[in-house]
Amino acid sequence: MQVKAIVDPSAAAREAAVGAAPGTAAFPDLDEALAGGGVDAVLIAAPSTLHLRLVRDCAARGLPMLCEKPCGTTAAEASAAADAAEAAGCPLQIGYWRRFVPELQELRARIRAGALGELTLVSCYQWDAEPSAPEFRATSGGIAVDMGVHELDQLRWLTGQELGAFARAAQPPKGDGPEGLQLLGSLSQGTAAFVSMGQRFPHGDCVWVEVFGTDGYERVPVLWGDAGDAAFHRALRAQAHAFADLVRGGAGGDAATAQDALAALAAAERLTAR
Repeated sequence: MQVKAIVDPSAAAREAAVGAAPGTAAFPDLDEALAGGGVDAVLIAAPSTLHLRLVRDCAARGLPMLCEKPCGTTAAEASAAADAAEAAGCPLQIGYWRRFVPELQELRARIRAGALGELTLVSCYQWDAEPSAPEFRATSGGIAVDMGVHELDQLRWLTGQELGAFARAAQPPKGDGPEGLQLLGSLSQGTAAFVSMGQRFPHGDCVWVEVFGTDGYERVPVLWGDAGDAAFHRALRAQAHAFADLVRGGAGGDAATAQDALAALAAAERLTAR
C-alpha cells in the first residue's frame, strides 16, 4: 500500500509529514483529503476522543479502516464504531500491535497447544519511562483506557479466555490522574491474571509477559528501553501488512476486531467506574 494523503489540523504537523514522505499530499481535514478520490483505505491515528467520528465518516464512504486502539474511550463508542462499520460493510481493524510480535505469537501457540499445561497465572507488565504530555493525557481516557486496554486485549488473545472481575490499586498521581495501576483478577476458565502498569520507570518504556502453568513457565520481554524500538516497528509493519491483506479481501491474520476493542474497553470501563 502507498500513502496518498495525510490529514492533520496542525500546519506544522502537515509540513513535517510531507517532509518525511515526499510526494504525499497533506490536508487540514478529512473531507478535503477524500474529495479527490483515489483513496482505498484509511489509517486512523487521531486522539481517542475522535475515533468514533472518524470511523463513521470513513464508513459512510465505504473505506476499510485500521483504527489505532482503543477505538474510542468508552465501550459505547467502540460499540457504535463497530455498528457503523458493519452497517457499511467495511473492514475495521484495531491497532493492537502486540498481536504481531513473533515472540508473543509463539507463546500464544504454545499456550493453545497445552505446552505449559493448565494456566495458573498470566502477568502482564507495561511501564513507561515517564508520563505522557498533558495534552495527550487530556484525551487518552486515563491510564486504564490508554494503557490498560493493551494488557486486557493481550490477556484475551493469549489465553482464549474472557475477562472476569478485577480488583485495582492505583498509585497516587503527581499530575492529573494516577500514574500507576495494578490489577488482580481472574479469567473465564479460572486462570489468575495480574496486570501492572506505571508511568515512571528508570529502564525506559518496557513491556513484558510472564505465564505460569502446571507444566511450565515462560517470560517474554516484548520491549525493553531503547532496544524495544526495533521490535515495536517490526510489529507495526506486520500489522500494516495484515491490514493490506484484509483490504484485498484476505483474512487479515489475527488482527484485533471491533468486537475485541469493545471487550477491552468494557473491562477498562468497569475498572474506572470504581
